[in-house]
Amino acid sequence: MGTTIAEVRTRGWEALIKELGYAGATKFILIYESGQGDYTKERAKLVQDISFDEIVDEIKKKREAK
Repeated sequence: MGTTIAEVRTRGWEALIKELGYAGATKFILIYESGQGDYTKERAKLVQDISFDEIVDEIKKKREAK
């Protein structure tokens, strides 16, 4: 490819800014930032006492509220 990582990063950032503006580009980058912890374990603990039907009901309520 002949392009360095730094050049790809710079050109990518410039492309994001061009298409999304500074705020949108920043939001996009934040989506891909590395997090901490183990999402799978944390999610399992979060939903361990919630049934599938309860989740579906909650989604329906939120849709109806719109």
